Amino acid sequence: MIRVIAMTQFAFLVLGTVALKILVKANGTSTLIPNLPGLSRNVFWLFAIPPLWAAFAAFCDYLKKAPFTPRVAQAVGVILAVACFLFMFTVTFWVNS
Repeated sequence: MIRVIAMTQFAFLVLGTVALKILVKANGTSTLIPNLPGLSRNVFWLFAIPPLWAAFAAFCDYLKKAPFTPRVAQAVGVILAVACFLFMFTVTFWVNS
């Protein structure tokens, strides 16, 4: 389950990053939201989310004591996957309108 959630986070980040890079290069900086060019320069820091979460989930799976249970790790992973999806959705659809 850890690998599936981490790969889902990674896939959403890759799709959002590709869309962001294409959007910034196609439109330039004059017609975009002011924060997007800065985000485009620093977006690769977001790729630290899946490995850091996978390490946290492996730690929770090893420890198995409250509050670090595997169920908590899965919930945190799903929340991060939703946040990564919202990043991809925002860049792809909201900015283009």
